[in-house]
Amino acid sequence: MHTVEQIIVIGSGNWGLALASLFAAKLPTRVWTIDSALAEAINANRDNPGEFYGYPIPASVVIEAKYASPFDQNSTLIILAVPSSQIAGVAAELAAKADSPLILTVAKGYDAERLCTMSALIKTEIPGAAVVVLTGPTIANEVAEGKPTRAVLASENLLQLARVKEALANDVMSFEVSRNPVHHEVCAALKGIVAIAVGMADGLDLGANIQGILMTQGIREMADVASFFDIPASVAHGTSGAGDLIATCISPDSRNRRLGRALAGGLPLAEALNHVGMTVEGVAVSQTIETLWALDVSIPLFHMVNGILQGRAVDIQQEMASLIKRL
Repeated sequence: MHTVEQIIVIGSGNWGLALASLFAAKLPTRVWTIDSALAEAINANRDNPGEFYGYPIPASVVIEAKYASPFDQNSTLIILAVPSSQIAGVAAELAAKADSPLILTVAKGYDAERLCTMSALIKTEIPGAAVVVLTGPTIANEVAEGKPTRAVLASENLLQLARVKEALANDVMSFEVSRNPVHHEVCAALKGIVAIAVGMADGLDLGANIQGILMTQGIREMADVASFFDIPASVAHGTSGAGDLIATCISPDSRNRRLGRALAGGLPLAEALNHVGMTVEGVAVSQTIETLWALDVSIPLFHMVNGILQGRAVDIQQEMASLIKRL
């Protein structure tokens, strides 16, 4: 088994730069941006990236346009740190350069068109790829600040799973491992819907009590959805399920929570998304999971959030009160 000798992070958002900065302490690390203009802009402001990133970028992190440097797929770990909506395109582009790359996906989303997780989507575009999933309570800003957390690494390929775990060992993020990446990806995708609801409650100043109830109900519904897909309850109640859900609900850096607050402030969805300024994965997942409501899966919280996002319900506070009474 080849060892990982370098890391390439595709994606120069907060999460991609945070991971690159973390892992560069151990291995040579490159960040690939969408084009040379963006790479030059980030390089010119490494000590104070501002709109790109809130923290200084270590000098050891090489930032360049994608595919500016050749790479050996046998000794390189490629981290896909782009929004879930971009995963298929990025993977298809990578497939033209490598037929059996080692890939770590850190996107927390679900492909509504193909009805599959990110790891399955990558395998569709690159059948020969070895794909490992990283998920769990991993707020990018906290990782960048060196605050400790724990994440899940999951892959069906045990040899590559061990290879990635060894390569990524660090003092900030510890790992637990799993052989069922899809289980963890499904739970990770669902958490965003709950965080939107908690953000709305916070934006309406409804207090901590109702936020606690919403999180509790969210974990319950996550477990019900997991059961529907034959995912063990231990996953829903574990690091990638309840752990990630709670962190996303309470963190002021959570995009999903911020979207909920913006909606509670009266902004239409399009304007609220523009206000957040970054991809909010919970929106697309909400529409996808709504299918289960028609199949009589008990997901009243998920259903309520989807109704608000789709404009079927306009009085958020009334919807919240009604939900709490029905639970």
